[in-house]
Amino acid sequence: DLSKMACMSPSHFYRTFKQELGISPVEFINNERIKLAVGLLQDPKRSIKDVYLDCGFESRSYFNRVFKTRQHLAPGEYQSKIQKSKYLD
Repeated sequence: DLSKMACMSPSHFYRTFKQELGISPVEFINNERIKLAVGLLQDPKRSIKDVYLDCGFESRSYFNRVFKTRQHLAPGEYQSKIQKSKYLD
């Protein structure tokens, strides 16, 4: 775990991380995972399951919730929207 790698207690690591970056470690990791998911969803052949697993999410429902919070669309809706916009271009 990250706190051990930083030679800190979990609570000290969390406080320091949040103080330096303004977000929690979980938020940071989820933001990076969603950035990756956004790129992977550009491929219409990629299933949502493949995307969430490749991005490190263990649960589709958690992936959907995090994705929708950040992108304001469910992953499937986002993928459809991207494909429609590519078709129109």
